Amino acid sequence: MPYSHAVSSEGWSARIWQLAAAVIGLLLLGAIIRSVGADEVRRGLASVGAWFLAVVALGGIRFAARARSWMICAEDELGALRFSDAFSAVLSADALGNVTPLGLLASEPAKVLLVRRRLSTAAGVSSVAADNVFYTLSVLLIISAGTVVFLRRAPVPPAVRIGGDVVLLAALLALSVGVWAGRTRPAVLSRLAVVASRIGQRARIPSDRLVEVEQRFYALLSWPTRRLARIAGWLALFHVAAIAEVYLVMSALPIVGGASLIDAFLLESAGRLIVVAFKFIPYRLGVDEAGSALVARQLGFDPMVGVTMALVRKLRTLAWNAVGAVLLASRR
Repeated sequence: MPYSHAVSSEGWSARIWQLAAAVIGLLLLGAIIRSVGADEVRRGLASVGAWFLAVVALGGIRFAARARSWMICAEDELGALRFSDAFSAVLSADALGNVTPLGLLASEPAKVLLVRRRLSTAAGVSSVAADNVFYTLSVLLIISAGTVVFLRRAPVPPAVRIGGDVVLLAALLALSVGVWAGRTRPAVLSRLAVVASRIGQRARIPSDRLVEVEQRFYALLSWPTRRLARIAGWLALFHVAAIAEVYLVMSALPIVGGASLIDAFLLESAGRLIVVAFKFIPYRLGVDEAGSALVARQLGFDPMVGVTMALVRKLRTLAWNAVGAVLLASRR
């Protein structure tokens, strides 16, 4: 098959999958809203009202925190990132990752391309990879802590408890793999470089850059404690802003008995898990709402609380993604 035909076929396959996922998500979203009650959800959204601006502001703080974390990962490179460059790239990449089924496979390479005037390709790849390692560790911590608290706080059925144990096991496995890689430093990219050199020039894979990226990536293990602490601080701000966002929405809703920060933390940790598991679905249509409704019910709240919260956060994502799309279009 000619190359152009193969690319065209792959492109159509991706579009069909994206359309199918979006349709299924919309159907699921409609079913969830009908089961909870469209009028209840409408009243919930109206209760948030002007507080939505605060939700959008908290979303901006989260993007800014990710940009600052990335800047610290790239600060020892020639032509280090400026905040405006990093913030713009993070917004644009998030928009790209949400509208395509590729998720991180689209958003993270996009960051490298968007800052190529400031960082070399190797520096961009290694800094993005380092930032994602630290971010992933923070997400694993949030999900693991949330799972432990949720299993102790909510009267969950045996099937949900088993699912929680699986989540904890997966987090422990991922952490173990990370510790092993940090101690042994396997030459994964170097070996790929050897394969690339055998493939020849047709592959157009810069094997020397693969080796350079690997060396830069493992260099983060020798970073000073202060630098790691600064990254941890910005990522902590990211998660604190996310929990505050959930707490703000829950406080605006007419909830009997009110909401606590623990409830907000549990809903946010469940949301992080949903993002990790269903990133391939554009905007996680229907999945966010279904998962949040289930967790809200287990915590003793009306499922409307979970559905409304997920919809408000989705609207916040759309607002910032619109900004990211404009920035992406301006960069062509």
